[in-house]
Amino acid sequence: MTAAGGTTVGAAGGGGLLAGAVAAVTGAGTGIGREIALRLAAEGADVVLTGRSTGPMEEVAGQVRAGGRRALVVPMDLRDPASIRAAAEAAEAEFGRVDVLVNNSGVGGPSKPMWEIDPEEWEDTFRVNVTGTFLACRAFLPGMVARRSGSVVVIGSVTGKRPLVNRTPYAASKTALIGMVRTLAWELGPHGVRVNLVSPGGVEGERIEWVLQQQAQARGITVEEARADFAEGSPLKRLVPAGDVAHAVAWLASPRSASVTGDDLNVSAGLVMY
Repeated sequence: MTAAGGTTVGAAGGGGLLAGAVAAVTGAGTGIGREIALRLAAEGADVVLTGRSTGPMEEVAGQVRAGGRRALVVPMDLRDPASIRAAAEAAEAEFGRVDVLVNNSGVGGPSKPMWEIDPEEWEDTFRVNVTGTFLACRAFLPGMVARRSGSVVVIGSVTGKRPLVNRTPYAASKTALIGMVRTLAWELGPHGVRVNLVSPGGVEGERIEWVLQQQAQARGITVEEARADFAEGSPLKRLVPAGDVAHAVAWLASPRSASVTGDDLNVSAGLVMY
């Protein structure tokens, strides 16, 4: 079965990079999260799908099951610590463990000059992107630590390393994730758990279209011109398919990257190289 973006669920058959693993993905119903969940399942993992909208996640779960893997849909809001704890408990109850945690959920935040941003808008961006990641790790990591095995992958952004006009809260929150991942890798290393970050560039889909519209408006140019300028900044002269991000996540989650931790992998068509 082929999902949007090219992921073939069940293509890995009985093997795959993650054969027999259990992976939890936040924000698994749409966009990058959907593609990640389907890729992990294609690589042999059973998947815990978490997020606020259960309808899209049930559709993803149906594709996972059709490919021969198990799927559990759990409502979870990164603004609500109790729901995060409940999701971790549900995953443990259903599968007995979680081997991989993919912190994908995030919000774009406001798009306007910093001096026009309301404190509530700033706080909400950090509440989801940074504190939400902290709370998910806090809920899911004890089991990995106890088993002395696991992999955590956090979805950051190249905007955490390069400017994006009128997106200060988003940029600051994504930069914060780099420090979180590097430090957490040191804390978890002695327990056999790895932590890494993936920094996508402009990923094809609804969110980048919104970003391009905001950039075009701020700069007084057309959306087509904004898209061309964005793509021109990379050696490959294009945006990034969501499936490419999912492949990177699957590799970092798997034993193939057993000696990689605390790292930041750019999947940006070369837009960022550091």
